Amino acid sequence: MGEGAGPAESWAACHEDLLRIARLQIFFVGGAPRSGTTWLQQILDAHPEVSCRGEGLFSQHFATPLERVIADRRRVLEEKNATLFRHTGGYPLPTPEETDLLTGTAILLGFRRQVAGRPCRAVGEKTPENVFVFPRLKHLFPAAKFIGIARDPRDVLTSAWHYFHQAKAGADEAGAKLAFVRSALPSLGEGARRMLALDSEFPHDTVTITYEALLHAPAQVAARLFRFLGVSDRAEVVAECLARTEFARQTGGRPKGVAENGAFHRKGVAGDWRATITPELNALILRELGWMFPQFGWRP
Repeated sequence: MGEGAGPAESWAACHEDLLRIARLQIFFVGGAPRSGTTWLQQILDAHPEVSCRGEGLFSQHFATPLERVIADRRRVLEEKNATLFRHTGGYPLPTPEETDLLTGTAILLGFRRQVAGRPCRAVGEKTPENVFVFPRLKHLFPAAKFIGIARDPRDVLTSAWHYFHQAKAGADEAGAKLAFVRSALPSLGEGARRMLALDSEFPHDTVTITYEALLHAPAQVAARLFRFLGVSDRAEVVAECLARTEFARQTGGRPKGVAENGAFHRKGVAGDWRATITPELNALILRELGWMFPQFGWRP
């Protein structure tokens, strides 16, 4: 068949493999940064039947750029069709649906590399900002499932402050902290609304957990998530997944409750916000985000 047969066969084999990946239980994990998304992802990935990695940044690096590419291509073809080919019809124009098809293919290619021969039944990815594109991902993969994790926003902000903030001599720390909190509140609220909206629209395909529940009842929460994904929730499997992802193991031996500011895994506890969030900041947070506390079972 000549030298061209190889690449054609490779292309066909790749797409056949992508179909195999597409038939697995696809899922996506999201939540506010510093809300426990990485811990959750690692628990899921520790399961022998699950592949869950992070962060694929699919929306940022595929969906958004591809929208521009398709729009630019359409514009150029329209100009060419209206001039050079105005009497003969020109070339068919791309449609917005092509963006979704290309994005979905790119995601499946990522999942294919991610699985890398593992005998998985479920494959997923964690990017915190997934919560903002859950509906679009649901459109791309109608059978996909979604896992959201929420955390008391005061603890989220505390963790984020100690992770991102760089203290400077003579700086107005109180003012900087106030500005930091104010800048983060809108996205925290919008992310929670998106999470709850998807949960309401697709209750059978969405699970929302809290960081606090994962701390206090990890075995029960993990088993629930494994059942949700259609994989084994046997006690020994759950125990092994939790043992492989315990706090001390992720921090090189530092026990839970011992803080290290600037570390990715800072302290691993709930309610630590009181040492960082002033009463005035607490009042601001509750004024803006107090609506979500009953939704997730947090105490103001």
